Amino acid sequence: MTISANDITFLNAPPPANLGREALGAPCSDKVDLSQLNYGAETAPDVLISAIDNSKGGEGGTVDEPSQPPSNAVFLKIVMGDVAEGAAAAVCSKPGDPTSGGWAAEAAGDVDRQCPIDRNNYLNCASFVPGEGDAFQARKETISGFHFLLLDDVGTKVDREKLANALPTWEIETSPGNSQLGFRLEPPIRDLATVKHLQDAVMAASLCDTGAGGASRWARLPNAINGKVKYRDEGGQPFLCRLIRWNPDAAYSVQGLTDALGLTLQPPAAAIPNMVQSAAPKTIQSAVTGSDVFKPAPSENPVVTALKERGLYKRQIGAGKHDVTCPWVSEHTDGIDGGSAYFEPDADRPIGGFCCQHSHGDRYRIGQLIEFLGVQSEQARGKARIDVMPGEMNRVRRVAELTLSLRGGYYQSGGAIVVVRNDPATGDVTTELLGEAALTAALSDAADWYRYDGRAQKSVRIDPPARNVQTLLKAAQYDYLPVLSRLARQPFFRDGTGEFVSKPGYDAASRCYAAFDAGKFETRNQTEEDARRALAKLGELVGEFRFATDTDRSAAISAMLTGAVRSALPTAPAFNITASTPGSGKSYLAATITPFAGPGAALKLPYPTTKEEAGKVMLSTFLGAPAAVVFDDMQGPWFPYGPMNSALTSDMIAGRLLGVSRNVSASTRSLIVGTGNNVRPLGDMTRRVLTIRLHHRTATPALVRYDGQPAVKVARRREEYVAAALTIVAAWKGAGSPRTDVPNIGSFEQWSDLCRQPLLWLGLPDPAASIIEQLHHNPDQDAFRDLLKAWHAEIGERAIMLRDVLLVAGDKPDLHEALLELPVVEREVVNRSRLGQYLSRNANRIVDGLELQEAPCSRRNAWRVVRIEAEEA
Repeated sequence: MTISANDITFLNAPPPANLGREALGAPCSDKVDLSQLNYGAETAPDVLISAIDNSKGGEGGTVDEPSQPPSNAVFLKIVMGDVAEGAAAAVCSKPGDPTSGGWAAEAAGDVDRQCPIDRNNYLNCASFVPGEGDAFQARKETISGFHFLLLDDVGTKVDREKLANALPTWEIETSPGNSQLGFRLEPPIRDLATVKHLQDAVMAASLCDTGAGGASRWARLPNAINGKVKYRDEGGQPFLCRLIRWNPDAAYSVQGLTDALGLTLQPPAAAIPNMVQSAAPKTIQSAVTGSDVFKPAPSENPVVTALKERGLYKRQIGAGKHDVTCPWVSEHTDGIDGGSAYFEPDADRPIGGFCCQHSHGDRYRIGQLIEFLGVQSEQARGKARIDVMPGEMNRVRRVAELTLSLRGGYYQSGGAIVVVRNDPATGDVTTELLGEAALTAALSDAADWYRYDGRAQKSVRIDPPARNVQTLLKAAQYDYLPVLSRLARQPFFRDGTGEFVSKPGYDAASRCYAAFDAGKFETRNQTEEDARRALAKLGELVGEFRFATDTDRSAAISAMLTGAVRSALPTAPAFNITASTPGSGKSYLAATITPFAGPGAALKLPYPTTKEEAGKVMLSTFLGAPAAVVFDDMQGPWFPYGPMNSALTSDMIAGRLLGVSRNVSASTRSLIVGTGNNVRPLGDMTRRVLTIRLHHRTATPALVRYDGQPAVKVARRREEYVAAALTIVAAWKGAGSPRTDVPNIGSFEQWSDLCRQPLLWLGLPDPAASIIEQLHHNPDQDAFRDLLKAWHAEIGERAIMLRDVLLVAGDKPDLHEALLELPVVEREVVNRSRLGQYLSRNANRIVDGLELQEAPCSRRNAWRVVRIEAEEA
């Protein structure tokens, strides 16, 4: 089949014959829907349907020079692939000699206008986000993704023979006999460390100059000149760049590209064994070696192995896609060896796929291919195998867990199996407990399950049995699944060591899964000057809020720091944003703070009304590992329910999972904020809640405008502001972690180090001052103090039963009034049972030199108040 270039709008040479239409997402058919082709200057097609001319593919799939190259806009769109939202490709166009003058990068927009064909036109291999002041610059600090690997000086300094096994996405002759080769990466690399490892490996293999590193290199666009004087012809005309090879569908993963180029990464590229690192190698080996219930998946797909053994394999052309020689090549027109591809198994093709673009393609599919190769369909699946045998329940459970671990993406957390879910709309992540149905599907995907069938006299494939699934689901412990202790939405500090982790993914050392774009966060060491600039940046966000005092403003900035480093803090206080009148901006301030914890909207909940409700709500909330929780528009105080206390001063919260007869636990590392009018913490919450007071000196605060739109700004440029918060903390650590002498707050020592001391170092008031004030002026403590004073004045230090206390109080107004101020009154009458519970909770508590003691007495419920010498705090 041949399609004339005149039949389509965009004139381009045929891509290599090894790229079949099935590989491109279209059915393997002799018909091409030309309506899908749209090659305007502004856009490139979402699905590229290649026009294949069987008379042109050379040996190994190399194509001839395109009859007409794609426009610069189409070329850029294809080779850059997935550019993240808010980022842009960078182009540069220079007239005359490109060695003179500077390099002005522009965000790619109308590329054909920006890069006219009579100029030196360049495309950067990275995409970038706007920098300081929204300026667009092609700098390492603003890189969003690395989209292609560029090899320069091929043919002059780099030997082509070294690239014989690698199909480039394009080749451009940039000067006589000298070419640039590009290899598109899919997906783009988002980690600068990986880019460096890849380029170091390229230089070690002598595929480019030792100085040709860096993540922001410039490549020439196909429609351009090389204006260097030495390449001008006798008539003074510049050299015209020429697109020699154009294979728009050739894309590589990092591992696929290193394999194609024969590279060795040092350190090696991150691999799925990342999921196995938490398990002991000996334990894994014992589960695999000589096992009669488990056979691991082959290291190489069996069909690929068979193709290689038959001499039919050419090269990998993409993730799970391989260029092969058709076993029935003799039936091709003129015996042309091209246009055939094998696809490894996936969700839609359980035994893989095979497509040949020649006329007999409809007769030869994957079934005919594996039959020709002598590969059984069970082998072609390329999956691990689990044999269910009587009496081997525990062994089957262990190997089932092992298959999940080797598959990757499954974790153990708080006694349950969980997965990390990504919300593509917000970019946020959550954890989700696997139920029986989800675990069954996961185990089915991870391995083929078999059971011996006595009637058939052979093992037959089955679904994972319910008993085996339940046994794994309810296991008391897990041997292979990595432990997931928390999530991070930005670079984070490891517990204990304080080491800064800037690489996304699972970090075995901290047992943390991090989901972020590394290119959007600055990770270098910071100075005090950097910290002060960052502080000014955060100060601008809260500049329009009317705080009661400068201390409240400092507390708001501390809340931002808390959100930015919450994954590194075992405990942190909650933040109570309060004001005396409605419409004072409480919720808007909360919306400005919570994005520092993670993308997407914070989880909004009503404050629990009972201890039982608090236990259920907080456990179910933390199981999803939300970045931030907001108790919005609280109608009452922060009641000191036990689960709420634990949520703020414990790293984990535990409880019984609803509908399941087992206990689970969850990390409490979420930013917690509450808003309400004249809301305050009570009892034990006074040392757990930091109050931020807003005070508008106007009768109508709801009419106040926030022209800077801080909540909108921080949501749109979250990474930039989080980086500023991290800069403050990193600079403080870099300065030797200087500490200001301030009162200690128990349970929050690490929070004080990262979110309090850096602000004191920069000269701000103590952001924790409200907690100190609440401890000194706690209404509950004041009521207890009044009780002890009245009790000691009226009763002395003798032991007395509760009922006698109430009798004495009937004639003693001060004691009676003190009892009525306690949380023990029902319908204006003191409840003796609740009074007893109250005294038990406050036994041996000392206030102003008076201590409540349970007294030795022949009768029960005897108490006394004695004066003692209290130790200094």
